[in-house]
Amino acid sequence: MPALPVVTESELRLPDLDPRHDGVRIAHLSDIHVGRSTPRAHVRAAIELANAARPDVIVMTGDYVCWRREEVAMAEDQLAGLTARRVVCVLGNHDYFTSGRGVTAALRKHGYDVLKNQHSVVDVDGAPLTFVGIDDPITRHDDAAAAFDGVRPDGTRVVLTHYPARHGGDLDAAGAELAGRGGDVVLCGHTHGGQINVPKLTHAIMDRVGLRYRRGHYDLGARARLYVTPGVGFSGPRVRVGRGTAAEVAVHTLRAA
Repeated sequence: MPALPVVTESELRLPDLDPRHDGVRIAHLSDIHVGRSTPRAHVRAAIELANAARPDVIVMTGDYVCWRREEVAMAEDQLAGLTARRVVCVLGNHDYFTSGRGVTAALRKHGYDVLKNQHSVVDVDGAPLTFVGIDDPITRHDDAAAAFDGVRPDGTRVVLTHYPARHGGDLDAAGAELAGRGGDVVLCGHTHGGQINVPKLTHAIMDRVGLRYRRGHYDLGARARLYVTPGVGFSGPRVRVGRGTAAEVAVHTLRAA
């Protein structure tokens, strides 16, 4: 039995944070990959950890399934029961490989928002906390301009995407674009932290396919922050080995820099 997910707590210190959002908590799940590789108990443990963290908002950044159509019904069952003021989701490449329409319907059945190059606003203490959802870049469904169209300039803007750029794309340019459009925080997954992290070898492979943001915190210029979670589930072998690969539910607290 693989090790269950753990909670990773961090503070995201933002120079332009609306003071009314200081202390807002966001639980972040990604790459759940229900199906043969990820046991149901593993997924449900992540759901329970997210709820126990008592976040204001829960976000999920794609890859709820692996490859098989029957996993859509499994995702509907196993991802039920998230409790927060709002649950906001975007899709990942495996969701589109399997059934983007089916995964979307499964998530929306539980009342979760699924953003496809759209944004949604949560009112927190009278200030807009805007979630900007960019559809999956890997399968070329992304349109950042459409996602940011009409976003209010005040409040705080949290960008959700499965990964900031397409494979082989210019990550620096992609990050600069999201920050330049007004993103304060970018939350994503996709990498699994390498999942099987062999020093030098894994990094060389990830470099080759353009996955330079691998796990953890990164600065996007002077004002925006990026967090890449290694995610919850497994793709392929049911194992996570090496530094930075442990399955997690990331819980972020927004703080003024």
